[in-house]
Amino acid sequence: MIQIEKDSVSQIIKSLNSGLVVALPTETVYGLAISLNSSTALEKLIYLKRRDLKSGKVFTLVPDGLRNFPTYAVITKLAREFIGKYVPGEITLILHKNPEFSHPYFDHFSTIGLRLPRSSLFSRILPETGPLLLTSANPRGDTPATTSAEVIETMPKVDVVVSGASPAGKLPSTVVDLTGKKPVVVRQGGLKI
Repeated sequence: MIQIEKDSVSQIIKSLNSGLVVALPTETVYGLAISLNSSTALEKLIYLKRRDLKSGKVFTLVPDGLRNFPTYAVITKLAREFIGKYVPGEITLILHKNPEFSHPYFDHFSTIGLRLPRSSLFSRILPETGPLLLTSANPRGDTPATTSAEVIETMPKVDVVVSGASPAGKLPSTVVDLTGKKPVVVRQGGLKI
């Protein structure tokens, strides 16, 4: 495990682009991030999270900018309203996957979760890494980590841990399913819908 400082942006970018699993703070809880294009990192992330493809739980995709949401998902009128009101921010939107988007992981699913953190760190790394996969930093069933020390203690096999802490008292992102006619809150996080 490598520990690096939050302001070591070039090292974070290099780690992600090298196919490593990076634990880093978001504006909610600590997350585990990988490059969308690294099959090795994806395998390790699935292992670290003890995630089963049949569980129905899907890692969140972080597009490299709002303009790229339609690349990955079908953007309905309802989705446009939520994106305009809440993105970037503490929200994950579950949408129908764009049928033209093909990826070895997402091809198993008909829906996709998109999130764009309101974080200066993400705004600095995404232009250099391209889209990322993101999930909370915790083994399945455990409480998400909010500090780098918690990540080191509970997930010692993570490749890189960015030092720091998430804002005090933060909950994970609010997850809203927009695949139907009305929004359904799947997980209530810190953002009230």
